Formats: sequence, structure tokens, C-alpha cells
Amino acid sequence: MYTGEIEKLQKDIFEDVNKMAHTFKVSWLSKKCLKFYRTNILNFERNTYDEIIFACEMASRAHTYLQQTKYVDHFVKTAASWKIGKSIFIQRYMADFSQLSKRQLNMSLAIAENEVNLVTNCLVSHLSIALRSKGFDENSLYLLENIDLEKFAAKFPSYYVEFCHFITEISESSASERIQSILNKLVGLKTNKTGTILGNISDSPSKSPECTGNSSYFDDCSDDELKSCAIQTDAVISTNADWTKITCCGPDMPITEQTTVEVKNRDVNRTTIEMVTTKNDAFKIIQFRYQTSVRKNEAFARLFIRCTDAILKWNRWSYVLEGCTKFEFEQNVLENIPKSEVKMWRITKTSTDIAIICNDMTLLHFNFEKDSIESCRKSCKKWSRRPQAIGILSQYSGHTFVKIT
Repeated sequence: MYTGEIEKLQKDIFEDVNKMAHTFKVSWLSKKCLKFYRTNILNFERNTYDEIIFACEMASRAHTYLQQTKYVDHFVKTAASWKIGKSIFIQRYMADFSQLSKRQLNMSLAIAENEVNLVTNCLVSHLSIALRSKGFDENSLYLLENIDLEKFAAKFPSYYVEFCHFITEISESSASERIQSILNKLVGLKTNKTGTILGNISDSPSKSPECTGNSSYFDDCSDDELKSCAIQTDAVISTNADWTKITCCGPDMPITEQTTVEVKNRDVNRTTIEMVTTKNDAFKIIQFRYQTSVRKNEAFARLFIRCTDAILKWNRWSYVLEGCTKFEFEQNVLENIPKSEVKMWRITKTSTDIAIICNDMTLLHFNFEKDSIESCRKSCKKWSRRPQAIGILSQYSGHTFVKIT
């Protein structure tokens, strides 16, 4: 028998004790259960996915079955301390999308909070891969009905328009009243709060400008030709000593698994990374660690690029420039990405700027002093230094090769 001593509570009996306190309306015991949840269950010893998912399920069930909302509030507040990060957690939590309960879908939305795109990314993956863009299942419809579309449209306007196009195409042949209701709601929000037109949902997305040089070949290739081209690229580059093949790392991207390439000409403060990628790999990150100093706390300046939505035909990529931009991929989108799967990248850094070029298209020209956000002006100075070496970490499962000049 539980005597009221909080020390007697254990994780394996916590949920049963909490249910008992709720059922018999023992307020003091309910308060002790909440305290135990905050101080013990949310005190992640190793900060592993298993610890976080246990706390997540406890909070979700308490909210759904006992109407105890504080558990979810406390759980969501811990997100900043998660080693794996909110984005990775949601991807894993929603991986088996079709098997998720309504309770788990609601919890996903609660965890995402204002970052609605984290949930819609998982939805797009499910609709495209599992359902092959041929319709909706119950979970996808439920999520579409419960996403805060107004918040989505306001925070991610360009992505919202692409998302609307994608859902509209899938819904095109459906006569379901439920689907039509969702479409009406989506289209109704094509104008944001300031009255700015986000885009005409009925129109097809605009095509990227034509590439110049050899990259124009890739834009006209069929899928089979692209696969053949990827294989040939692998074979040709592998025989060239100047190219380094990057091995895919795990989601935590440990430093020990990075590929480090020494910068040959250290006297010139202009470094170019040439890179070939042969597959659009959604949500995966390629990280470039510029070693700019021997001092431990100033050793690296990091550039991250990510294929945010490869499944959408408009091929969205984004970037984060550590110390210069916020660490929010959705706020730093690379515009006019060529649609080709085979991409020839050039990333050139000088003492004042960094430029990203893909298939001869300039996607970004960033001036460290002028374009950095105000709060980062001091920390961005490390980008002006000459790099001694560049470490590359990749979660990319496709063929990835780099050459530094």
C-alpha cells in the first residue's frame, strides 16, 4: 500500500498510482505524482531516445485519459535539453505513421508547437512513400484537420504554398466531402494576416531558371538516365585522387566519423569546396567544419546544408551558417535549386563572403558582416579567418564526393 512517501514511487508503478489518485480524487497524491514526473522522469540521466519516449508516452496518456494537461506542458518545455533535438525526435516518433494513434498524433503536434513544418514533413513523407501520392488514409486526414494551418501559413509562407500544391494534386480526383473541406480550408489561407498573396493554389509551381553549362543535360534526363549518370559519376570520380568519397554517418554525426580534408594553399584566403551529390535525401544534413583556429572554443566555423523536402517535386534545400544565421533551416531556404538529382556544388569562402553554387546557379552570396543577424555580429568574425582544414560530416545515403581547392 502506498503510504504517501514520494520516495516509494518508481517509474514502473508511477502511471498506476497517478490513475488511482485521479480516479479517487486524491489531490495531494496527484500533486506528488506530478512532482515525481518533473523531478524523476524528466530528469534524463543519459538523455537517450528511450528515456524521452517514456516521458512522452506518460505525458500523452495522462493528458488523453486523465485530462491532466500539465504533464504535456512540462514535457514540451524539456525539448531544448534533448541531445537528439526536437526534429530528430519527431521523425522517429512519427516514423510508423499509419500505426500512430490519435493520441500520438496530437502529441506530435504539441511537441512541434510553432514548428508545424516538423509534422508536415513527416506527413509528406508518408503520403509520398507509403501511399505513393495516390490518396489519404485516416491518420493523414486527421492530421490535416488538426494542424494549425494559420500558424503554418504565417511562419512558413513559401513552404505552405508548396504544401498546398502537393495536397491539391493528391486530392484532384477525390469527391469526398471531408477532403474537399480540407482543401477549402487550405486554399482559404492562401493570403496571410498582412494581406500578402502567398500563391495561387490552382497554378502549377514555377520552374527553376535554366541552368548553364553541362548542368542543362541533367534537367532533361529521365529517371533511368539519372541513375545511370549517378553510377558513371561514382566510377569516374573514384579514379580521381583529388576527390574524396564521404561515408554516411549516423543521425548524431559523431566527430570521430568525419572526413577531414587538408587545405593545400593556406596562403590564399579563398577556399572552394567542390561537391557532387547524386540523390535527393530528405531531412539529411551535410556539415562542413572549417578549422579556423587552434583555440578550442574558436576552432570551428560550421556550414550546414540540408535537403528539406526531396519528396516534393520542387526540391527544397536550405542552409545554416553557424554564428551568422539562426539555426532554423526553414528560415534559410536556398532558392532556385535545379531539379536534377545529380548536383555539382561549389562552395567558395573568402575572408568576407561565402557563396553556394549548384549546377552553375548561384544560390547564395552571403556577406559575413552585412548579412549576419544583429545578435551574431561578433561570433561571425571567425568566418574571416583562413581555414587549416575542413571536416565533412554527412548523413547523406547517396553518392557524395568532395574536392577542396
